[in-house]
Amino acid sequence: MAGHCDHEKQMKTHMHMTTHRAKNRGHGAKGSGRGANDNGYVLITVLLLLLVLTVVGMTAIGTSSVENMLSGNIRLRERHVSSADGGAEICTAVIERGVREMDTQGFTAIVTDTNLPAELRTTAFDNDGNSDVAVADQNLAVDIDKMYSKWIGGTAIEFASGYEGVGKSGGTGFYTYYRINSESSEAITNSQGNVGAIYRYVPK
Repeated sequence: MAGHCDHEKQMKTHMHMTTHRAKNRGHGAKGSGRGANDNGYVLITVLLLLLVLTVVGMTAIGTSSVENMLSGNIRLRERHVSSADGGAEICTAVIERGVREMDTQGFTAIVTDTNLPAELRTTAFDNDGNSDVAVADQNLAVDIDKMYSKWIGGTAIEFASGYEGVGKSGGTGFYTYYRINSESSEAITNSQGNVGAIYRYVPK
């Protein structure tokens, strides 16, 4: 009987240990399942971060491109305006030479209108559609037009006659207004800059 009881105890102990191991294996399987789910969350999080970084990077590239275009346009504008302003400045000397001496000596390399001295003295707003001064290597074209002349007042007689003269000295001269339109252009970039000026010539 004792041997039989011992055998039953051993069987019960073996069954209990087997059941315990099966439970442990079940817990281990559940733990593995939780780990797999955690790996899925990490993957989704990484993909979202990559998407955000891609959007930020593309936005930065777009902003940089726009800034480069703006800086390029500003550079072109400054270059054209500077060139056109230089053309208007040099044309004041062309006007003085043409009106006073009736020639363009010293400016023949840039003066394209051979009748310019006569036009500066006689023709008001010639509007021939052609530039009077051009600088090829600077892509610069300048049109000069006489606007009108006005006598220089100075005597009391002129003042009484309606002129705006002052003082007692006689005024025998005149001053003339000229319009200067200077344009700098560039065909490659399809850009241009314009400067307009009014020059008052006073005989010396």
